[in-house]
This record gives sequence, C-alpha cells and structure tokens, in this order.
Amino acid sequence: MDLTSKKILIVDDDDNMREAMLETVRRMGVSVEIATDGQEGFEKASKNAYDLIVSDMRMPNVDGMTMMNMIQSAGITTPLCFVTAFGTVNNAVDALKLGAYDYILKPFAPEVIEELVRRVLEIEETAPAVKRKKNTAIFRSAFMAQLFSLARDVAASEATVLITGESGTGKEVFARYIHENSNRSSGAFVAVNCAALPENLMESELFGYEKGAFTGAVNRKPGKFELADGGTILLDELGEIPLHLQAKLLRVLQEKEVERLGGTKPFKINVRILATTNKVLKKEVDEGNFREDLYYRLNVISIELPPLRERKEDIMELATFFAEKYAQINGKGSCKMTDDAVKALLDYDWPGNVRELEHTIERAVVLCRDGVISERNLFLHGITINQFMTDKQELAAADSYTGCETTEDSVSAGIDFAGTIAEMERELIIKTLKETGGNRTKAADMLGITVRTLRNKLNEYKENGLNIEDIIG
Repeated sequence: MDLTSKKILIVDDDDNMREAMLETVRRMGVSVEIATDGQEGFEKASKNAYDLIVSDMRMPNVDGMTMMNMIQSAGITTPLCFVTAFGTVNNAVDALKLGAYDYILKPFAPEVIEELVRRVLEIEETAPAVKRKKNTAIFRSAFMAQLFSLARDVAASEATVLITGESGTGKEVFARYIHENSNRSSGAFVAVNCAALPENLMESELFGYEKGAFTGAVNRKPGKFELADGGTILLDELGEIPLHLQAKLLRVLQEKEVERLGGTKPFKINVRILATTNKVLKKEVDEGNFREDLYYRLNVISIELPPLRERKEDIMELATFFAEKYAQINGKGSCKMTDDAVKALLDYDWPGNVRELEHTIERAVVLCRDGVISERNLFLHGITINQFMTDKQELAAADSYTGCETTEDSVSAGIDFAGTIAEMERELIIKTLKETGGNRTKAADMLGITVRTLRNKLNEYKENGLNIEDIIG
C-alpha cells in the first residue's frame, strides 16, 4: 500500500500527544495535518479530503464525540478513530456504535498507532469495491452478484464466516458488508490485523489484560473480543495466529467466553466472528501450523473472493467509479477513457487486484489532460513515469504533451529532442506538484522517481532561473 498518497488529520488538544502522533505517522510517509480541538477538526474535515481522522476523545470546547456528530451531519464519510484514556472506554465503545471506526487506549507504543493507521487505510483503499456506508457493491459480473446475494443471506445468521482470496480482493470490506447487513449492524465492528500484531502483543490485544498482569499493566485493558461484545469481530489473516493462542481462540468459539491475561475467571461475551486469510488453511493444518479442530470451527461458511482477472466484467465498472472519485477529489470535473485505455485495462492481469486498479486510475486522473485518460496515462506492466520520460522509444507517445504529431514529424521540423523531453518533463513535474499540494514525497512517488531525483530537478530549474515553488504557490 502506498502510504505517501494518504492524508490524515490528527485532532488533539494535548501538545505532547499531538506531536508524538504526528511524528509517528509522518515516519510512515503519510501526509499529516493537525487540529487542536473538535471545532477546528470539523472545519478542516469540511474543507479537505482526508483518508483518516484520528482524534482525542476529551477536548475543551468541542470534544471528540461532538465533532464526530458534526462530521456525520455534514455528510462526511471519512473514517474516524479515537484515542482515549482508560476512564473513557465506555464513551469510546458508544462512539463505535455510533459510527466511529476504532479506538486505542492511552498510553500506547508507536507501533500501536502505526498498526491502526495501516489497517484502516488498507480497508479504505479497497472500500470502493463495496460502498461501505451505502451497503451497495460495485460489480457487473454474475458471479459477484451471486456472492453478494450469498453475503446478505449469511448476514442474517450468526454463523462464523471464513473469507478467503488473494491480497487486494477486498476481503475486509466484504466482511464489513456482512456485518452492516446483519442484525448486529448497530453494534461495533472490530477488525484485528493478526499479521500486523507482534506475537508477544497478540494475546493481550485479543483478550485484554488485568491490572498488574505484567510490567507496565497499570490499568485493566479490555481486549478486542470484549470491545466487540454485541457486535462483530473480524480476525484478518487469522492464519498468522500462533498455535498456543489458537487453543484460546477455540475456547471463545466453543464456550462464548474469554479470560483476560492475568485474570482468574472467564466471562461470557456475545460476539460474531468473521475471519479472512490468503493462506490455504487445510494445507496449514496438514503441515501442523493450524489446529484442525479450530479450522472446522471457523470454516462453517466459506466464501472465496475471486481475483480481478477472473471477473473482467467488473474492471470497467470499478475503473469508472475510481475515475469519478479521483476527478472529484482533484477538482477535474469528470474524466473519460479512450478506447486504447479501456483495452489496456481489460487486457491487463491485475496481480494486485482492486487495490492496484485504484492506484492506476488515481495516477491516470492526475496525469491526464483535458479530462481524457489514454493508455499512456496508465503506466501498466511495471512501466514507471520516469522510464516513460527517458525512453526514446516512447517519444512517439509524447504528441499530446509537445504538440508534435510523430517522432518523424519532429525530426523533419528540426525539433531538438532533448529540449522537447526536458520541457515535457518540467511541465509534468509542475503539474504533479500542483496536484499534490507541493508534497514532494507524494509527487515523487506518482512520477516514479526518488525524492532525491525530484529535489535535484527542482534545484536544476532554480539555477536556470525558474523557481517551481513560486509557480505552484
């Protein structure tokens, strides 16, 4: 997942906490903006498109819950996660029920906020495959129609569901679709990325811990199962759960009860379990990496999401949706695709599935001219923008940028190739920096070059009397 293309708003009145989160998220390569209270947070969320909002729960003037209500009333669907102290856990759980995405407890290690950000952005990146808030899906293929019909039938039950498929096919989003169409839709949906949790933290994250359970456990902390009580828990990539914890998970499935780390007495919970994996769990069972009894407990209903290459009918439906989405975000009105672009999209195998398709269309929308996406804007088959700009075999494709019809025409007209490419390169860099609001890291990623290369280019232009910073504002 390309984190440099993401933008997050952090809302917290505590300077130290705000700066700590800011530093952690920036190290991930994510663009970050800050607000010091809920009112400022709402104003920024109203004017800017963010991929995620992370907010403190308790703040003076306008608190986190009030801000969330204001955001929802304004029709803003940006996912919102809360950071809260132990004493306000009940408020955070209430927030989950009212539409918050997740929450974490203070104090927390940097990797906790990193895991939260990565997980939410991962889900949101594939979210257009299922319009999360509207309980509708984007597809045209008959097979996907059958799958979503099955999902609605399954949602009405309390059965455990195992969702399998390649990375990028939208397994987490499909799980959320099941939850939102179930009788538990008013309850919490708690997603746990098992692959991202260190083994030494997994037990305490899943099951919680009592005060004094280990060094640093200064307060009791509810686990993810406890937080999902009355709702749904998603165990994402559960094949990564170590064997010694699989026995404890089996107990949850069989007895509907959990016991916190350091606890002496289990307690009942009412939670539905959904799970995803890109592994073949039966093979993991045969190799001794996964408990057979747990496998059969989880595999009550199994749904496999097909890769995008096996449902070609959906490609243009999704591509059109992404084009409209990013045209709106980038203020381009609307974007249309040429016949050669459509053919290229349909001919490509999409190893990264829906996630890769979205990245491709987002980049094409930014780079296209006059609202028309052509094949040369797609950069498929591992071709980067930098390669395109420097490969002389691609000069014939530069007509829309240079005003020349063909390479041969350029030769006969006596045009200096080096000058033409340099002008085209400079124009593309300026255009991309404008689109990214001057964010060099994001612009370099979109251009397929390193930040150092981009910086050198900008210095070169400046030495020649052209200050790009003045142009992009």
